[in-house]
Amino acid sequence: MRDKAGLLIAGGLVLAGLGGLLLLGGNSDRRLDRSLIGFSGLAVWLGESGVAARQAHPRLSPHLRDLSLRVLPLYDMDLAQAAEPPETKRDWYRQTVQRDMAQESFDVKLKDLKTLVVLPKWRTGFPETGTASAAALIGLEDYPRLFQQLGLHSLQLRRRGPDFLQEQAAGHAIALFHAQLFSRESLPGSCRPLVTLDSGVLLMACGEKKKGRGMLVLSDPDLLNNHGLAVADNAGFAAQWFKDQAGADGGDVYIDTSSNVLTAYEEDQSERRDYERSGDDLSRFFAFPFSVLWAMLLVVTGILFWRGAVRFGPLETQGAGAGHAHTKSAAIAAQARLLRLSGNDGQMVADFVQEQLQELTVRTFGPDLGQHGQARYFAHLARRDAALAGSFEQTARALISRGAAMPPAELHQHLNTYKSLLEKVESSHGSH
Repeated sequence: MRDKAGLLIAGGLVLAGLGGLLLLGGNSDRRLDRSLIGFSGLAVWLGESGVAARQAHPRLSPHLRDLSLRVLPLYDMDLAQAAEPPETKRDWYRQTVQRDMAQESFDVKLKDLKTLVVLPKWRTGFPETGTASAAALIGLEDYPRLFQQLGLHSLQLRRRGPDFLQEQAAGHAIALFHAQLFSRESLPGSCRPLVTLDSGVLLMACGEKKKGRGMLVLSDPDLLNNHGLAVADNAGFAAQWFKDQAGADGGDVYIDTSSNVLTAYEEDQSERRDYERSGDDLSRFFAFPFSVLWAMLLVVTGILFWRGAVRFGPLETQGAGAGHAHTKSAAIAAQARLLRLSGNDGQMVADFVQEQLQELTVRTFGPDLGQHGQARYFAHLARRDAALAGSFEQTARALISRGAAMPPAELHQHLNTYKSLLEKVESSHGSH
């Protein structure tokens, strides 16, 4: 029962650790950024192409003066309210919000820095299944509310059918699956097209919004996301376009995949604010990536607990008498091994018989009494069966006194006789 309890504890620790790896180590934001519709690959590609770029990190606050352009992918179709969690798996696949963005945060981002807003296109079913079907597209009827919140009231989207739209843009062959473009006739008066294809406008620039710095709007995220950068020469177009932007503004491209405002305003050390410690400081030790370390620690602890407490069993506790007997038996076994290795089988048999008679005496009368105890044991046995006692004593004495000098054949004969007599003694009279 104790072994089962230990096994259950070890199993529980391992399962808790594995669950922690799945729940804590998964980190939904990082998972989204690395998915097909994520943008973690853009910063890497721009860096390899000679364009200074940095990826948003919740622990880092880059200064606005070091940035030239913010790339802001939207995964939210309603900035005014938080999305309701899906109730069923079907709802989860069909949800149009993968990351909530508050209207206030969006406005601050636009006000602080020139921003390229990348519109959403896909439901959650696409990155989860990897199937870019028409059912995985966000319905065109869902966009007017988002356009109202962006200040693009008259804007409309058009989509091509389930095939690749392949055209040239700025000398690069770009390709878009289920291409999503702005209708030229619907562009607001404050916006002008920057990249135009035969079927519509792919990228446009809009003037100031609420006294901000204006914004650029990309109609189809598949031009820049992880999925799109691997298609045709979309990556080449992205590198050239951002290189031109960075050359004009002289700062880094900031891939802003956070819903929060992470950019900093302080100009120098004198403007830094005093830091007050709170419970959030401790919570950082349980956030990613530390959460993965804690989960792995649980797994390792469970395995060590099982190996130490269950596989090898609990520690044996013995009294003084049992410990002495164990030590003596170990010494006898070691001596027997040495005698066997040296070829002195007769002496080994003599020691064995002597030890066995001593054990029979102790089992019958208690504490070891030496030779007097053995004589008492044989007398005790003779009162029950004189013939058996005489033969047993004679054979045992012969092996003890002359065993070391007996020839192998005689030793073997006496040993067989001794074993048969011992069986009769123990079966007929036991140890009493």
